[in-house]
This record gives sequence, structure tokens and C-alpha cells, in this order.
Amino acid sequence: MVECFRLNDKGLWELYTYNQGDEIDLTSVDFKFPMELLYEDVMFENAKSN
Repeated sequence: MVECFRLNDKGLWELYTYNQGDEIDLTSVDFKFPMELLYEDVMFENAKSN
């Protein structure tokens, strides 16, 4: 999951949440990319249960 805060037209911060399969849109730099690219080559450990 990726969380991104953006200023809206009223000057208030809005939270945008991206999930697996979504395209992330960084509007301030006019750049879009698939979320999978952000986590490319990242190895997540499985959560261990006690």
C-alpha cells in the first residue's frame, strides 16, 4: 500500500491510497507509474506468529 497526501483546490490536504495493481500518479511532477515498479526487487519477510 502507498499513501500520498495532496493539497486540493481549497488548500486542504487529501489522502490518496494506492493498492496492489494501481497506478501511482504524482501530479506535482506529472509522473505516473505502476505500484509494482515502486516495490521492484523488494523482498518482504512473512509476519511471524507467536
